[in-house]
Amino acid sequence: MKILSDEDIIWTELIDRLNELGSEYDCSFVPFPRAHRDRGVPDEQVPEICRREGAVALLSTNYKEFGRHLLYYQALMSAGVSAIVLRQPNPHTDLPDVDYQVGLIQPRLRNIVRRLERTEEPLLFVLNKSGARIRRLDELINRFPA
Repeated sequence: MKILSDEDIIWTELIDRLNELGSEYDCSFVPFPRAHRDRGVPDEQVPEICRREGAVALLSTNYKEFGRHLLYYQALMSAGVSAIVLRQPNPHTDLPDVDYQVGLIQPRLRNIVRRLERTEEPLLFVLNKSGARIRRLDELINRFPA
């Protein structure tokens, strides 16, 4: 199973450490393709890149208000791509804490992989220091009228 990091997650150390964790579950974390990272990609193109890369999910730290990113999540859902969001303790900090992010995923990775293997529909996993929320993307999208 392949999980693609979004273009904001470019830290080699994070990807390397997540791959160490993921190897136990036949799960690999791959960086966003460099060609797209270097020039930036509009949000609506990200789901297609995930599909081309064979990724079942997109790993992101760029999650704020769900309603503001509704079109982005609709595009992910249409492409059949789930999202895993790592919430930063201080979203205004430019430098993420790799140890913190690994700590968010490590105790939950087994469950995430199992859920992704078993689902027929895209899921949204939001991980923060107090736990994990898992929802179907269509549930969340339907909460926000167009």
